[in-house]
Amino acid sequence: MTLKGLHFIILLLCLSLLPLAACVRQPADPGKLEVLRSGKLQEAQDDDSVPDSVYVSVRDNTSRVFGLRAQTEAWLQRSGFTIVANPSEAGYIVQLTVLSAGNTDPAHLRNAVNKGYDTSSYLTGSGGTAVLADVLLVQRRVPSAARPSRAVLKNISSRNALSNSQMRIAVLAQGQIRMETGAPTQFTETLAREIGTAIHAANKNAQGNTTAPAASAP
Repeated sequence: MTLKGLHFIILLLCLSLLPLAACVRQPADPGKLEVLRSGKLQEAQDDDSVPDSVYVSVRDNTSRVFGLRAQTEAWLQRSGFTIVANPSEAGYIVQLTVLSAGNTDPAHLRNAVNKGYDTSSYLTGSGGTAVLADVLLVQRRVPSAARPSRAVLKNISSRNALSNSQMRIAVLAQGQIRMETGAPTQFTETLAREIGTAIHAANKNAQGNTTAPAASAP
């Protein structure tokens, strides 16, 4: 085989390895994640009548963001909230909807966030990787303390609500990260922390702190 032929074979091998190199899943650097948001979770006017109990609901339209509910509940517990399993027992009802997760053009993502809650949420382009979500917070009054049997509401209706507010939030990393098997844990942890902090800020009577929760055992 001539030297020229050998060089040609080596070139073909190198070219064949390029797609594999491009598909390697790169870990996200939590120090380089950027949080984008529009809207704000608001404090209820009659905040004293809202109990510090919270129900968290998560709907993941992407099936790529795992553990978001548990992470968010951990942050809220650290902030002084009591987690309840029944929304009828909650003063705070939080609905998290994961809208999109994947590669995107950062400029396109910023535009999607700026459009606000319940607007177009698709991701397109390249250059970054993101998780995009909408957050709805409903704050409700405490039923009459004179009749403890009414402490668990029979339904969740607007007459019990004191306030509701919405926020759109995204976590962005520069560069391409594969998400076919799920978003890196740093995305979930960052999203949960930011949502927990925003809910804590909407409660003027909140106790506790917003430091990172202890890592759970594997």
